[in-house]
Amino acid sequence: MRRLWVWFQQRAAGRHAQAWLAALAFSESSFFLIPPDALLIPMLAAGAGKWAYLAALTTLASIAGALFGYMLGLFVFEPIVQPLINLYHLSDEFAHVGSLYAHSTFAVVFLAAFTPIPFKVFVLAGGFFAVPLVPFLVGSALGRSMRFYLVAWLSHHFGPRAAELFLVYFKQITFALVFVAAIIAFFYYKVPAMLF
Repeated sequence: MRRLWVWFQQRAAGRHAQAWLAALAFSESSFFLIPPDALLIPMLAAGAGKWAYLAALTTLASIAGALFGYMLGLFVFEPIVQPLINLYHLSDEFAHVGSLYAHSTFAVVFLAAFTPIPFKVFVLAGGFFAVPLVPFLVGSALGRSMRFYLVAWLSHHFGPRAAELFLVYFKQITFALVFVAAIIAFFYYKVPAMLF
């Protein structure tokens, strides 16, 4: 897997870099392990195109891959999806995702699309459990666009190392943002009520 990661990074300055980026973003949403950030960040470091364009390309390809993965889970689960789940040892995660979908399709897909957790598990499970397609696609579009535009913006303005650090410490950053948002919400809603 590490050799594959390096191999994709070596494609960053090649003539077909954008095609490789689209293919990687598409496949990662449905069946492949390596995230497109592995190619997106070095492409931006190599100056290959504008950051907004590359983020849009990555996002659109990823959404198309999510729709493809949804259809795989919906129509060909046993012959194709089940072997993938067994290959990646994700049976327990797959069952857990099914229970999460019982609460909110949009919220679950959005969080999976935005964070570094394996998006493909949620995509394939979405098709298998036949979750509503519209909130599935909307959540995918918002989550993926926020993820890749943020990574591309960080890489473009602060260098590829900043984007890599963002991905490494994504969970901690997300927790801190949620904590700050909770404090702001508390003071915005609770404190005025306590005073008046």
